[in-house]
Amino acid sequence: MKLFNKKGDDSRARRSARLRILRVREFAMVAGVLATVVAMGFAGYHSNSFKKINSWARLQALMITANAGFKVKDILVTGRTQVSADELLAHLSIKENAPILGVDIAEAQKSLAGLAWVKDVSISRRLPDRVLVELRERSPEALWQYQRNISVIDLEGVVLPVADLADYKQLPLVVGADAPAHVMELVSLLKAEPDINGQLASAVRVGSRRWDLHLKNGVTVKLPEQDMELALSYLAAVEKQKGILDRRIVSIDLRQPEKMIVMPENETVLPKG
Repeated sequence: MKLFNKKGDDSRARRSARLRILRVREFAMVAGVLATVVAMGFAGYHSNSFKKINSWARLQALMITANAGFKVKDILVTGRTQVSADELLAHLSIKENAPILGVDIAEAQKSLAGLAWVKDVSISRRLPDRVLVELRERSPEALWQYQRNISVIDLEGVVLPVADLADYKQLPLVVGADAPAHVMELVSLLKAEPDINGQLASAVRVGSRRWDLHLKNGVTVKLPEQDMELALSYLAAVEKQKGILDRRIVSIDLRQPEKMIVMPENETVLPKG
């Protein structure tokens, strides 16, 4: 059985010829199925054994359709990048030459939806002999560090199975137990401020309430619990005007609305007491 990505449609002439063949086959299939159902229904009425013949009747009807050409030959796939062909076929559990009308679409969709990389999936029949699988895969958006382990996650915080983390080293690093639950907002806000995003080394959740941004030059930016967008926008504006991130500073505190507290490298904070 062939499994390949769908790239385009057939020519008009080929489609017309295929349509004519399909109609002939459909007529033969319907006629055969109706004859079988009528005959079995008559027998069931007189023998009072509908339950006994139900599964047998279905099997016979599917065999008739398969003999008329309605059986699986190819599987067309769109949107597949991360899910391997072998993994997809294993979860579909669709065998070559199986009656296409007997394919359990709901069960196949449920099985594929359980794969970590699959965000959404739609499966349909393309009579007489093809099954179409339309995938929407998850996008890797961040590296998540927790308890010395690093994983690749998407914007919904779903952990994605990867063979080599080195392939994703360009992604932002987020740290903390609840970081995946809040990564969507953070990544979206950082993408809106490319000057800040480009300098990010990691983002650490503090007290399960807010973020500290650790920049590549060693500066820590303390974001507020609320209104992160305004705080980042303010920082980006000051950076553009004054280049504050290039100065010899340790941290920038943005936790107070419309206020920036900057701690220089040479400032020493004495303990109280």
